[in-house]
Amino acid sequence: MEILVLFVGLGVLAGVIFGEANISFFAGITSNIIELLNQFGSNGLVGFIALLLVVSVFKRGATA
Repeated sequence: MEILVLFVGLGVLAGVIFGEANISFFAGITSNIIELLNQFGSNGLVGFIALLLVVSVFKRGATA
C-alpha cells in the first residue's frame, strides 16, 4: 500500500512539473484524481460517506 501511495505522489508531482502530456507511465493521474474528487463532491452526503470509507481503508492499511 505504501508503494502505491508513493507512485501516486510521484505521478502527481511529475504531472505538475512536466505536464501530463510529456509523461507516458504516469499520464492522467492528476486529472483522474481531480475527477474522483469532483465525483465525491457532486454526490453530496453519499459522496462524503464514500470518501470517509476510502480514508478509513487507507488509514487501516497504514497501521497494519
